[in-house]
Amino acid sequence: MLEELKGILTAQAGLPPAPITADATLADAGIDSMAVTVLSMQLEDRMGLFLTEDELSCAPTVNALADLIASRAAGNH
Repeated sequence: MLEELKGILTAQAGLPPAPITADATLADAGIDSMAVTVLSMQLEDRMGLFLTEDELSCAPTVNALADLIASRAAGNH
């Protein structure tokens, strides 16, 4: 899920790939409120997942964000 997340953030939100590492905080990875909004819309469009911007923004790291998305995709709320 980490690579898919990175792909969405770089292709759809226009973020540079280098700072998007597993242990980076969202701020360090450049994931701002606009990127979170784009991510939320892409997850709904691509995977049928609905995660609010607040839920996505609460992840402490990029890896935690990927884990949250993977958990939701697996049906574990």
